[in-house]
Amino acid sequence: MKPVKDEPKIIVELRPDQLASLIDALGLASECEQEDAECLNSMDRVNAQCVADTVARQDKYAKLAAWMQHVQEESE
Repeated sequence: MKPVKDEPKIIVELRPDQLASLIDALGLASECEQEDAECLNSMDRVNAQCVADTVARQDKYAKLAAWMQHVQEESE
């Protein structure tokens, strides 16, 4: 989805420690989703859609954490 030029924006101001906390929380959430996917895959009856949803969430958390890490590095 491409941003629209006149699209309203929400501006968030964070202290460096707050941004670091968000990055850590997203990283932990990503790791938890990865562990959940591994547990689900090890079950006798695997619900493929449930595993796919879990992996998708893990990917979103990891990408968001990486983007926020980039923002943090650019601000230093």
